Amino acid sequence: MKLTFNLDKFNKKAFYDGGNAAIKSQTRCMMNCYKAKMDAGKTANEAREACVEEYNNAKNNDWSTKYSWVS
Repeated sequence: MKLTFNLDKFNKKAFYDGGNAAIKSQTRCMMNCYKAKMDAGKTANEAREACVEEYNNAKNNDWSTKYSWVS
């Protein structure tokens, strides 16, 4: 009997219901952006400014799918 290990059941899904869905998902994206910029070696203020600038230019990039990952 061969047993397989299904890793898909451990993947977290970022899905929200209700009126707070937009706020929660955007907050998650902002925090993930901030973490990614800090890991890249930027200072806290530079990371915050880069994320705000990237958020303001969200029509030019795919903000929600780029930073919606769950760690």
